[in-house]
Parts: sequence; C-alpha cells; structure tokens
Amino acid sequence: MSDAVTLLTPAGPATLRRTDRTTLAISVLPDGVIDLVAPHDARESDIAAKVGKRLRWIVRQRTTFSDMNRGREPLRYESGAKHRYLGRQYRLKVQRGQPSSVRLFGGYFHVITPTGRSQEVKTALNAWLRGKAVEQFTNRLAKWEPWCVARKLPMPQVRLLRMPKRWGSAHHDGRIYVNPELVKAPSICVDYVIAHEVCHLKHPHHDRSFFRLLDQVCPNWKQIKARLEAR
Repeated sequence: MSDAVTLLTPAGPATLRRTDRTTLAISVLPDGVIDLVAPHDARESDIAAKVGKRLRWIVRQRTTFSDMNRGREPLRYESGAKHRYLGRQYRLKVQRGQPSSVRLFGGYFHVITPTGRSQEVKTALNAWLRGKAVEQFTNRLAKWEPWCVARKLPMPQVRLLRMPKRWGSAHHDGRIYVNPELVKAPSICVDYVIAHEVCHLKHPHHDRSFFRLLDQVCPNWKQIKARLEAR
C-alpha cells in the first residue's frame, strides 16, 4: 500500500491511498474525513469524479456521525455513570477505601479508591480496562495459533496501541497492535478486528487476495465492520 496523500474532491479534501485493488473504495470516518483506497493506475480526476457522484451519500454519512457525536455525553467517573465493556453498559459504584480496586459483578463496576475523586476513579477503571484488553485480545489471538502454524506464518503476539482512527495494525513479524478502546466494543467486533489483522500476516495489503481470505475466515465481516464504525 502506498503512503496516503491528500486529494481535493467535490466533497472537500480526502485521504487517498493506492493498493492492488481493482475498484475505488470510498469511506467516511467518524470524524468526517473521506478515506479513499484506489487502484495504482486510477487517475486522480476519475477518482474525484466518482467521489462527486457519491456526494449525497457522503453528506448523509457525515450528518449521521455528527448527530452521534453531539449526542455522546462526556464520560463521567462517579456513582451512577455508565461505562462500556465488551458491548455492554455497566454503572459505576464508587466507594472510598484502600487498596484501590475494580471489580465487575452484579451489573456494576465496583470501584474503590482512597478519596473517590473522579480522577482516581478514572485511573483505576482505565487500568482495569487495559488489563482486560490484554486478557481478551490475547485469548482470542491464541485461537489463531494453529491456523498460523499450518500456514507457516509468524506466531501472533498482541500489543496495545492507541490509534486515533484505527482499531488494529499487523506487523510482518507477528506483532499485532490493537487499540485498547476495542475492549469496549461487542465481542463479535473484537473477533473481527483480530481476524482482520491475522489475515494481514498472510496478505499485508488490502488487495483481492486479502479480502478473499477475510471472506473465508469471517464471512459476515462487512456487517460487523459497519456495526463497529457506527459506535
């Protein structure tokens, strides 16, 4: 895949990447950015023209994401506040005490910190979620080890990495970086991202071979991807 460049289109500036694919893919990211993936031989004028034909759809997508972002309340770290884990919402129950701890039971996050202040609760909960992210992602990735061995691929190893616009990234030596925020998404979405990145160990680029393999290992990936992007 080539490095991304900026292309001016009828819908405004867009990020353009080129791959071995044979058709143009147009996506609108949650922050409103237009993401284009085009064949290596596609002319920029033709790409811009095709974006223009999808202008109405792009406007609708941007409006949808804008409405979602406006309706999303900032996270609070006090008793009664809601937080997600594996697709479900749980309320916080905050207590003062020592040592600091977080437990999930009875439909609640039970958080104990010395003062019960928001910053303490945030630090404790985020540390718990990060630990669970390592646990969940590692367990799911372990299921792919026989698959990788059979194809003489490097043994996958999970790493956490915050990425503003991506859920995961794969390295040729087997390292798979996963956004820790993914642990808040439904389990089916976690499994999809893991499958997507494991497929990149076999096919590094988003070409036809990659998508054929992804279709085999995760036939409903398009629906899951749409669900994940709508969060």
